[in-house]
Amino acid sequence: MTTDPKSPTVSTSRTNLQVLAWCSANALITTVHHVYGAVIYGTPGRYHAVLAAALLLALDVAAYAWARRPAGDDAVARVAWWIHWSVSLVGFVLSFGLFEGLYTHVLSPLLQGGYVTPGQPFDLLFQATGVLHVLPAAVTALLLVRLLRERGQAVTS
Repeated sequence: MTTDPKSPTVSTSRTNLQVLAWCSANALITTVHHVYGAVIYGTPGRYHAVLAAALLLALDVAAYAWARRPAGDDAVARVAWWIHWSVSLVGFVLSFGLFEGLYTHVLSPLLQGGYVTPGQPFDLLFQATGVLHVLPAAVTALLLVRLLRERGQAVTS
């Protein structure tokens, strides 16, 4: 590991891996939720979310791997790390967690008076896996804040 203060510390490496693990959990939940929904409701358009989750996770892992390369340009490593951080935030916290989980499966049904959607019968497993998006998104958000703090401490020390 380099001695550059801007390079990730061992602690940040562990936290980065935890972020990737929780993003992977959210991608898995997204896959189960959307494949199940496509099958039970006969809506193959839901498969696009599976592709989106897979592509986001691949980009996230690739960016982190690039940021951790032992040899290379420090500026490129910093950009790659920020891509990893941003994809985790925008893709897995905001899109799948806040929008898909919290808004679509919690707030919207509450505002509309229930989970009954015209033309679609209520399905507990579908709704539960939709709400479940919130958990890995919340944990990921906390870990991303921790990463920023750890990164800031590494730069100032």
